[in-house]
Amino acid sequence: MKISKSQAKKQDWDEVKSWNYKLSGISQQMSVVYAELEGVHGEVKTNEIERVYYILDGEGEFSINGQTVNVTKEDVITVPPNTIYDYRQGGNKPLKVLLFMELWDN
Repeated sequence: MKISKSQAKKQDWDEVKSWNYKLSGISQQMSVVYAELEGVHGEVKTNEIERVYYILDGEGEFSINGQTVNVTKEDVITVPPNTIYDYRQGGNKPLKVLLFMELWDN
């Protein structure tokens, strides 16, 4: 299956620009989300599925269950199910990430 950027759902909020590539045709429905962050994302909670972030560019930090880790280009961050977390940009350019998550049906 191919999903082009023109088929992705664009959604921006606060400091985040994102494109949601929905993979609703696979057995465990999920989304692949490309996002650019300038500033702070804002606290969110995962559902029953682990989320995986691949850092495409920039630097920043993730706060997961009260523990903070710094990230840079080509790092991978995993967030366990049912976990509260947040992340923010560091440095002077946007933090660009590719997120693999449960189906985000926006």
